Amino acid sequence: MRKFLSSIFLIGFLFSFATGANAEIKVPSQVGDIYVQDYANVLNREDTQTLIQLGKKLEDTTSAQLAVLTIPSLEGNDIKEYANTAFRKYGLGNKEKNNGVLLLYAKKDRQIRIEVGYGLEGVVTDIRSGNILDQSAIPYLKKGEESLALTNTYKSLYNVIVNGSEQTGHSKTSNLWATLKVFIIIAIVIAVIIIDMMFFNGVLTYFILNLLPALLNSSGGGGPRGGGGGSSGGGGSDRKF
Repeated sequence: MRKFLSSIFLIGFLFSFATGANAEIKVPSQVGDIYVQDYANVLNREDTQTLIQLGKKLEDTTSAQLAVLTIPSLEGNDIKEYANTAFRKYGLGNKEKNNGVLLLYAKKDRQIRIEVGYGLEGVVTDIRSGNILDQSAIPYLKKGEESLALTNTYKSLYNVIVNGSEQTGHSKTSNLWATLKVFIIIAIVIAVIIIDMMFFNGVLTYFILNLLPALLNSSGGGGPRGGGGGSSGGGGSDRKF
């Protein structure tokens, strides 16, 4: 009986040890727009708003998504594995293009990493991402200027992605299509008004004009932006300071 209980205890111990050793990486859920997830509370309000606006502008012009995630600790996990898991959970970037980038900062571990999606590995190369960390992040992190370090790094990544997209024509194509859509919508509206005036004495136009304020008020500013379903190729760089 004693041997049986000892065996049960040993099996339980080994099972708990194995479970702890292979614990699932717990990534915090998205709050607000995907571009800034500051769980370590290191970004000041002004920098947070700046990064959110840059993130929206980048996505609108190139379809790429750039997000910064700060956490108190990696809790014993490898930063590369954590970044890859977070990247996939948030689904950064367009699902077809996989053009997302994640900037991960672990405060207590004093580590920072840039994780790059498949579609941007030719633009944000391992060497380039390492240089960005060395120049835009590490000097300021060593001085305790965390918000400035992350903001500078985000801006550097933003510029690299925008320039890379312009070289491949993505940005120009997006802007041209956006302009074209506006003209198409205007043309449709004018056509509807003309037809309405000719055949329905403006009844439809009157109805739309009265309904428009309610539609605008109900639409609000839109909900928080999330990931587009992209995935990471494991490319990027990390530093410990």
